[in-house]
Amino acid sequence: MKLTRAQVIATSVIVMALGSIVYKAVQPESSVTFFTPAEVYAAPQKFVDRTFRVSGLVLAGTKDWDGNNKILKFRMSDLKGHDFSVVYKGVPPDLFKEGQGVVVEGRLNSDDLKADSTIQANLLMVKHSEVYDTKEDHSKMREARLVDDILKHENKKSY
Repeated sequence: MKLTRAQVIATSVIVMALGSIVYKAVQPESSVTFFTPAEVYAAPQKFVDRTFRVSGLVLAGTKDWDGNNKILKFRMSDLKGHDFSVVYKGVPPDLFKEGQGVVVEGRLNSDDLKADSTIQANLLMVKHSEVYDTKEDHSKMREARLVDDILKHENKKSY
């Protein structure tokens, strides 16, 4: 059986497309891994040139929004002594607020976290409790559940 020129071209395009997909899938930046704040603090040099995700609570009184330049700065913490400054360029999610859980995707500025614990974020996601509450004020219960939800990853390792 002899292949026509169109069949050869179509086969070549398909092979190149599949090769491109496989190549992109094996690149280190093709997936982003979630780490706990404690893991980042334990080996900060691994996170300077690597995109990663980390979660924590937005600390009260630290939100600084520059609407003209669309730059958001805030501090986040796991409430166990692992704090980060975050700089995010873009419009924050509607539910973003102080005291709220947040997942940040980005890179560390420096491997010396005592001098500079800033994460340059390229993605910002708000965490919220999956629990429905009635209209009555259960703020303490909601806060405890949210902290529980954010810190539950502390026991999970994702490498």
